[in-house]
Amino acid sequence: MQHQEFTQYISDLDDGSEFRATIARSYKNHLGVEEIILLPQCYWDIAAWLEEQGAIDFNEWVRHCSENPHEDWSLSHQLMYWLWYDLSIRHRDDHPMPPNMIPEGHLLANIPANEA
Repeated sequence: MQHQEFTQYISDLDDGSEFRATIARSYKNHLGVEEIILLPQCYWDIAAWLEEQGAIDFNEWVRHCSENPHEDWSLSHQLMYWLWYDLSIRHRDDHPMPPNMIPEGHLLANIPANEA
């Protein structure tokens, strides 16, 4: 998903709530150039929580992802994926999670089969 497609995707996620609002923040890439990172607020909340826990350094993630791009993914897309992936692993392994956060695509995993 190229940058323009990703921008449309997160724009479509923005449902007008503070939780899903698209927020732009500036970070330096691996070359020291400022890049705008676009993420829904809930992903910024995940990043902040992970940093508070000492689990990640988001600045380092930005530099690493910038230096090691994935296919045609934008930097924002790559970072959103890694935040989702980290949260998914925590959810799967029953590790500490940010309050009231379940990774997208995992909601039904917690519902007993006879209630789904």
